[in-house]
Amino acid sequence: MLVAALCVVNACASRARLAPAVQERPWRSYLGNVARAGESADAPGGDPQPVWRVDIGRGVRGAPALAEDVIAISQVDRQVVLLDRATGEVLWRSRLPATLGAGPILADDRVFVATQEDGGGVYALRLSTGRRIWSLDVGNVVAPLALEERALYAATDRGVVVRLDPVTGTRLWRTVLGAPVYAAPLPVQGSVAIATTGDSLYLLEAGSGSVLARRATPGSVLAAPAYSGGLIVVGTMDGWLVAYDAGNLAQRWRLRADGPLVGHVAIRGRTAWAATARGTVWAVPLDSGEVAARSFATGMVLRSGPAVTADGVLLAGASGELARFTATGRRMWSARLDGPLSEPVIVYERSLLAVSDLGDVVLFR
Repeated sequence: MLVAALCVVNACASRARLAPAVQERPWRSYLGNVARAGESADAPGGDPQPVWRVDIGRGVRGAPALAEDVIAISQVDRQVVLLDRATGEVLWRSRLPATLGAGPILADDRVFVATQEDGGGVYALRLSTGRRIWSLDVGNVVAPLALEERALYAATDRGVVVRLDPVTGTRLWRTVLGAPVYAAPLPVQGSVAIATTGDSLYLLEAGSGSVLARRATPGSVLAAPAYSGGLIVVGTMDGWLVAYDAGNLAQRWRLRADGPLVGHVAIRGRTAWAATARGTVWAVPLDSGEVAARSFATGMVLRSGPAVTADGVLLAGASGELARFTATGRRMWSARLDGPLSEPVIVYERSLLAVSDLGDVVLFR
C-alpha cells in the first residue's frame, strides 16, 4: 500500500533511458502556436514513408506536443508518455491520479498537462524524468492548455478560467464565465480569448482576468480557434466560420459551411482553413471573407481540422486514413493507421506525425 501511495504522489514515472533535460523549441499551445498551423509550412514532398511506427499500448488523448528531440503524448489510461523523436523509443511514462483531459504542452525543462473529473488539476512534470514538479487543483479541465512566457492558462467545464505561474504553479487569477470551455484558450495581444459552449466568445485582460469584451457566437465552439493578423477565427457546431477583431471582438465576416465544423481552425498566410464533419474543406481569405471563400469535398468523414502546408492540405479521417490534397481538392497521397483518427496530422521539420485513437503513432518523412 505504501508503494502504491508513493507511485501516486510521484506520478509513477518510469524511464527506459534518460530524456533530455531541456528543449529550446517550446510547444506552447494546441498544435504548437496560435495560428494552429504547426511549426513548419513544409511537408515532405512526393510519397512520404514511415520512418518509425510504435504502438504505445493505450489510446491517445488530445494532440501530441513536439520539440526538437522529443514527443509528449497524453493517454486514456492516465499516463503521459515521452518518445524520442528520432526513433519513437519510449523515454519515460508518468501516471497521474486522474484521467487526462487533453494533450500536453511543453517548454524548457517541463511538460504541462491537466486532468478532468471533479478535483482535476494542472501538473508540471520534469522533462528529463516525468516526475512531478508541482500541481494545483483547478477543476475539470477538458480544454487544451495554453502557455505564454510567464502565464499558463487553463479552463474548465464549469466555465472557470485560471492563469498560473508556470514556474511555481501559483494561481495568479481566477475568472468565472459560467459556461463550459472545451476549446483551447487563445493568448493574443496582451489578452486571452476564451470560446465557450454557451455561444459566447470572451476577451479577458491577461494581467487581471477581467472581461474586456464579450460577443455572441452563432453556435457552440468546441474546438480551438486561431489567431493571425489581428483576427480571431472560430468554427461552430452550427456550421459557421466567423472572424472577430482581436482588439474588441467586433465581427469582421462570417461564412455558413455545409455542416458542423470539426477540430480546429488553421491559418496559413492570409487564409483561414476549416473542415466539416462530412469532409468539406473550406478556405477563406482573411481580408475578404465569405466573398472569396472556396471549398472542396474530400469524401472523408472527419473529426479533426486540416493541417495546411505550402503545397496542400493534410487530413486525418475517422476511418484511420491520412490523405493529402492540393488546394483545389486533388488527392495526392494517402496512408492508413490502425484505428480512427480524432487529432490532426502535425507537420514539423518536413516530417508528418499522426496518432490514432488506439495508440498507433507514426512519423512519416
